[in-house]
Amino acid sequence: MSDHSRRDVLRGLGATGTVGIVSLAGCSQQDGDGGSTATPTETEGGMDGDDGGMEETETESESGGGGGEPIALGSIFPITGTNSAYGGGHQQAFNLAVEEINGSGGVLGGREITPVNRDTEGSPSRAAQKFRTMINQEGIVGLVGPYSSGIGTTLAPIARDNQVMEVSNGNTSPALATAGVNESNGVKYYGRTSPNDVQQALVMARVLNQSIEAETASFLYVDNPYGQGLAEAASENFEGETLNMVGYSQQTSDYTSTLDSVFDGDPDAIGAVMYPGGGRTILQQWNQGGYGGEWVGAEAILSPELLSDLSEIVEGMYITSPQTANSETFQENMGGEGNITQFAPHAYDATYLMGFALEAAGEASGTGIAENIRAVSRPNDGDTTVSVAEFGAGKDALGNDEAIDYNGASGSVDLNENLEPVVPYRILQVQSGEAEVVEEVPLSYFEGRI
Repeated sequence: MSDHSRRDVLRGLGATGTVGIVSLAGCSQQDGDGGSTATPTETEGGMDGDDGGMEETETESESGGGGGEPIALGSIFPITGTNSAYGGGHQQAFNLAVEEINGSGGVLGGREITPVNRDTEGSPSRAAQKFRTMINQEGIVGLVGPYSSGIGTTLAPIARDNQVMEVSNGNTSPALATAGVNESNGVKYYGRTSPNDVQQALVMARVLNQSIEAETASFLYVDNPYGQGLAEAASENFEGETLNMVGYSQQTSDYTSTLDSVFDGDPDAIGAVMYPGGGRTILQQWNQGGYGGEWVGAEAILSPELLSDLSEIVEGMYITSPQTANSETFQENMGGEGNITQFAPHAYDATYLMGFALEAAGEASGTGIAENIRAVSRPNDGDTTVSVAEFGAGKDALGNDEAIDYNGASGSVDLNENLEPVVPYRILQVQSGEAEVVEEVPLSYFEGRI
């Protein structure tokens, strides 16, 4: 790995200052159908169906096409529907990684990767239908995505049962830590390049306990697996008294009754897991209602536009966020920072890890990826470190029976036994409409706590 590439990878891991969109890393939940029309970014023709049985699925997944034929890898992101602002960047990052892998001669002796891109449409049921079709008709051996934890909980059992490896770029719900284990062979077919929100819960509680020194707190969360899981974990680590746990619906426009419930008992602080859409309205109505209290927000609220628009209302608000390596090489290859949406670096890294795992396995199968993906993600004895746009170097090292450690666009991506990374965090505070880093939370803080 070149010195330039290593600097790119490590650039963001100790950086302070104003936080941009590239450093965002949290998990959204998609709701509703968001329409069922296939978009131009999808490679399929016509509507998906749920065709084929278990026997056909396993045969195609294990063979990967045979001989020198291409190997199909799927992606499924929110191109339309809720969170569509992010999905295009995810898909672009996935396709960029595939292009770089193929440009390096492919895998397994020259076999190219065929990308099979699909749109979640913001619907767990539609995403599940499309995933099954990709398995049964396209013969994919791996899937990158989805973005949301709600859809992730729907797809993980499908990956497990069909022995297709799924690596999410955006799921952060603690409930997914042990997902995807197939009882017949003990192999885990679900992983993620985004961090588990158990980490963020500890950091939110740290702010409540140490920065604010709150004696009482209430927790407000978007009513989905991501919001509830993070809020409950933060409450468990809060050393004071939790007064209220209140979920809110994204379909509501008047949050007065919700705020009344949150502030029952006059809490010192509010731990909030909110998206910018509903969060904007909630913060405005909180300000108008004169409720008081200090806010500690999870990273999902970290929208530069929202913070700027509501600068006076959110002044002094704390926000927690994972650190992300802002790779200059990745930014250049994506066509500029403006194309890099939340979790796009994690989609790129998931794809690279799958490519390296295929090479290490020596076969095109979901099981091969699942059994080798952790080894190529983390330091090993005598390993070769590779990074963004260095697939060829990693493939050559594996071909020489050398271990590799992939450090990617999102960070070091060292997967643990649950096939998820543990990352450093930052504590931010809003100052004049911008989120400024006020404290770095190193990896050592999480040792023995997760």
